[in-house]
Amino acid sequence: MARFAGFVDENGDFEGQYFAFMSDATSIVVGSLLGTSPVTAFIESSTGIREGGRTGLTALTVAGYFFLAFFFTPLLASIPAWAVGPPLILVGVLMMRSVVEIEWNDMREAIPAFVTMILMPLTYSIAYGLIGGIGTYIVLHLWDWGEELLVKLGILKGVVGIQVNGAR
Repeated sequence: MARFAGFVDENGDFEGQYFAFMSDATSIVVGSLLGTSPVTAFIESSTGIREGGRTGLTALTVAGYFFLAFFFTPLLASIPAWAVGPPLILVGVLMMRSVVEIEWNDMREAIPAFVTMILMPLTYSIAYGLIGGIGTYIVLHLWDWGEELLVKLGILKGVVGIQVNGAR
């Protein structure tokens, strides 16, 4: 979100990033303990940033509107499902902006990203999409992590790849 707001410097850092990441991580842990779906800053927040909201006041305003909408839920329930499609398509288009940052040439990065993107709509669950993507990432990187662990334990002597006739 900091990148969309223009707060990121040339190194990819921003002011107060430690507290931002810690509050995000804490909310994820507490939310998962309470059995909710992931509680984190989603790409949908870029909509508010794109429209000029760069502080917490935008989030508080939206929260106030959600609170007011609570009382109008019966009226909002009368809106047909097909009328909700166009706004969801626009949100999807905004979310696709971050897809260009995926390293598509590195299959161990591209496959988990693709699995995540494809499982979310097929399972009707963001959580299942994330579980599939993270699981795929772990499976594809397990060999490297195991090799690093064996090198650190001294079982392997820093072997990287197979040597054929003295060349790698």
